[in-house]
Amino acid sequence: MTIVNKIKSGENHDDLWIAQFWSDDCPILTFTPAGRWISIANQIVPIFRPNMMETVALYAKLGMALSDAGVKAWEQKYKYNLMRPIDYIRQNMGNPNWNTLMCPDGSEGYYTPNFPAYPSGHATFAAAASVVLEEFVGPSYRMTDRSHEGRTEFIGKPRTFNSIRDMAIENAHSRIPLGVHFRVDSNVGLNIGYAIGEKVLGLPWN
Repeated sequence: MTIVNKIKSGENHDDLWIAQFWSDDCPILTFTPAGRWISIANQIVPIFRPNMMETVALYAKLGMALSDAGVKAWEQKYKYNLMRPIDYIRQNMGNPNWNTLMCPDGSEGYYTPNFPAYPSGHATFAAAASVVLEEFVGPSYRMTDRSHEGRTEFIGKPRTFNSIRDMAIENAHSRIPLGVHFRVDSNVGLNIGYAIGEKVLGLPWN
């Protein structure tokens, strides 16, 4: 977990920005990880100005993909029941006081989700949503995400991406520098999410 320690020491501002930018499960402060992708869709729709039926179809596909992503990710979490980094480090690496960077409350009271790590829910939601949104905007749509613009409790400064798929990959990665996931959690979550997105698009929408 060197990456987390470097952020804590102030050596890596960009990873801290990425970690906080995508940390959409801080109680009261942010919306949910799935809701983040609704926020992204809400930014895309006014730019592309689809008609009503195209808009309804987009949100139906996105909602179904996000719902299935949640169902599958949590089914897998409780099937494999793998511990979080904080538990592994405290129990096996002689560092009983190690903590994450998630949702600081100003008094060193950081937070870790109280359910199994594998696979990452953020990654699964992100990948499933990215497949749906990429069909709508194209594979090389360059976007600036302003979901947390103006927030002062964390680094919510907008970030710009070369594609929707790049957004999903960074979302999945963000959980590693935050300290709440291992890389395998994020990688597998992406793979599951991509498959879910493709399944949703393959339904007879016409």
